Parts: sequence; C-alpha cells; structure tokens
Amino acid sequence: MPADKNFHRLVRKIFEQRTKAITDEKGIDWGTAEALAFASLIQEGFHVRISGQDVERGTFSHRHAHVFYQDEEGYYNPINSVVHNEGAQRKFIASNSHLSEFAVLGYELGYSQTHPNTLTLWEA
Repeated sequence: MPADKNFHRLVRKIFEQRTKAITDEKGIDWGTAEALAFASLIQEGFHVRISGQDVERGTFSHRHAHVFYQDEEGYYNPINSVVHNEGAQRKFIASNSHLSEFAVLGYELGYSQTHPNTLTLWEA
C-alpha cells in the first residue's frame, strides 16, 4: 500500500500481515490466497471481474479489493497495483451490485459472453 496515502490503521495492518505471510511462505489466509489467485490470472493475461453485495470489502472483510482513503475521495486497488502487465487497463474489477439477482446475473452473463478472456464471478 502506498506509504504516502492515509488508510485505516487496521486495514494497513492486514496488508502488512499479508506481505509477511507471502514473504515467509506460511500463514496465508483466505483473502490473501484469493488475491494471489486473481493476480496470477491477471499476470497470465486474463481479466477478473467479481460482482455481488459488498464484494469490494468482501464478506467478513476478507477481500479488501478496494481500500478507501481516509482523508480524500477514492480508493486504492491493491491487485491492479501489483500486477505488471504491459498495456493492461482495469484488469481486476470488483463491483458492488444490487440485490436483484436476475438483473445482476443477466448482466454478468452478457459480460462473460462479450469478454470471453475474463473470469466473471458473481458472489451470492
């Protein structure tokens, strides 16, 4: 996470623990494993799109796909910042969606059909 940005101290601590788990190669939790899997796909040239209720934060706060700044508008996307793929734009998308299952599934089905190089997920 950028040192010059103001994030919630507990969220910053989570990312410090993730970095340590990856470096030590032990103690990798669910959220870290998921991020590594998504980043691996993106590094190989695929896109990843996940939608659902509160997918930016993640159920039980495990994902942290968007980390919101504490003192300004906007957010930081950790996965997009660590994947180095020349010419890549918005390779990882986490989109909070409405609770209307038919509408969301219809949209995601259409998205997956028009973007076949994308892992399109809907988190129920």
